Amino acid sequence: MRTDNLTGGLPASEKKKIDDFFELLEDRIDLPMLSKSILINHFVKGFEYYQDNGLSTSEIIDILDIKNIGDFYQQGNRRNVNLDNAAIIYPLGMRFNQMPMFRLSVELKENIEPCLLQLALDFTIKRFPLFASVIKNGFFWHYLETTSNIHIVEEEKDIPCKPISITRRTFGSLRVLYYKKRISVEFFHVLTDGTGGMIFLKTLTAEYLRLRQIDVTNTEGVLDINEEPLEAEMVNEFANAKGESDMSTFVDRKSLQLDGRLTSLNTNRIMHYVMNTDQLKQISRSHDATMTSYLSAILFMAAKRCIKAEKGIFNIQIPINMRKFNNSRTLRNYAMYFNLSMNIADINDKEALIKQLSTQIKEKGTHEEMNHMMMTTRKIISTLAYVPLFIKVPIVQSVYGYLGNSIIGNTLSNLGAVKVPEEMAEHVEKLYFILIPGRPNRCSATMVSFKNKCVLSVIMNDEDLSYLSVIHDLLKEDGLDIELEGSSGYES
Repeated sequence: MRTDNLTGGLPASEKKKIDDFFELLEDRIDLPMLSKSILINHFVKGFEYYQDNGLSTSEIIDILDIKNIGDFYQQGNRRNVNLDNAAIIYPLGMRFNQMPMFRLSVELKENIEPCLLQLALDFTIKRFPLFASVIKNGFFWHYLETTSNIHIVEEEKDIPCKPISITRRTFGSLRVLYYKKRISVEFFHVLTDGTGGMIFLKTLTAEYLRLRQIDVTNTEGVLDINEEPLEAEMVNEFANAKGESDMSTFVDRKSLQLDGRLTSLNTNRIMHYVMNTDQLKQISRSHDATMTSYLSAILFMAAKRCIKAEKGIFNIQIPINMRKFNNSRTLRNYAMYFNLSMNIADINDKEALIKQLSTQIKEKGTHEEMNHMMMTTRKIISTLAYVPLFIKVPIVQSVYGYLGNSIIGNTLSNLGAVKVPEEMAEHVEKLYFILIPGRPNRCSATMVSFKNKCVLSVIMNDEDLSYLSVIHDLLKEDGLDIELEGSSGYES
């Protein structure tokens, strides 16, 4: 019997409690035999962990309460969901082993216990049914199919945000990894954006801490894993957009790219610039700028030094979280974007540059401008609605690079200041956000702040890494104290 190693040497009454628990667990799981055995084994390992730490059988059963899996692992829970308007382009544009991925990570103050993280994922995923999905080919569009599949936590050993395996034209959609003190979740962008992903990471981390016997309240975006998912979390907000479409919002000149040669891997090197948030704010304000305006200027100035061309424009894409305009609770993609644009020849004086970028951000990042883009997205999708998928894919792939990535020289995606419940904050060191650049882009940049630590991350897929050192030099020139953390180079 699978529980023999748990019951050895225990009184009959304790043995019966364990046997009864696992009998109830088996009844709650309606999966293929192998998957069922794997899931039950997660509970066995959890029992072993707690027994080794001196907990009684009753205490363990209380922590691992079967209610935590609900009826998620029952057959027949599948549901087909149309992709949101932002997600539709991602599977259409995939080619050459490129997959739009992003990663969110939390670094705790103690090493991760893998068996507890696995159980935390087993319990948490049911609260996010859309994230437990695979992507399927329809006749006209791809769509998501929710599943009861088991998601396996893995130790991080590979390149960050490596494309998720594709089997029989079915895509997995997320992976959960751990490395020393760090928990990372990597998302295929069809599922969600950075805001939705952060809610998942916070909820997963809270459940992991609960299993470490640290209670965390369901506040600051931490969801109750045993609450029924809300319809508001599943809304495709693009369908609710109002206003006029404007194709000019999608038209931009081709951007210069950093000098150097693209590597065969999308993440050749990652550098994290860890800064004091208060100090960064103070320096930004001294330039009469926000942190986004200030850091955008740094990225533009670094690009000027790493591009030999004397003519042409350089664009940095700025995503905008649309939830700030209407307090939407959707966990799906709900971000639009605009390009900051500068002639490479005009990138000289820092103060003038910051002023110009601040003006562009104020003018381009308005609710009205973003609504224009949302409405235009709807119009384009409507035009392609009845074109069969097998015709759409080659058309989109042939133009996607020009219409999408070729008009971008870099990206600066700012998740802002992330708050977590007080009980969790005591155990969190910092957060990380990684967004993989699409070709022909050589880089992308992200930032996220927690407490008084702001982490600017720059991801490169260029063999020439001088951009990273130039950014560092420019930040140091303004007196910023910077702690560098980075990956070793990944071989192409």
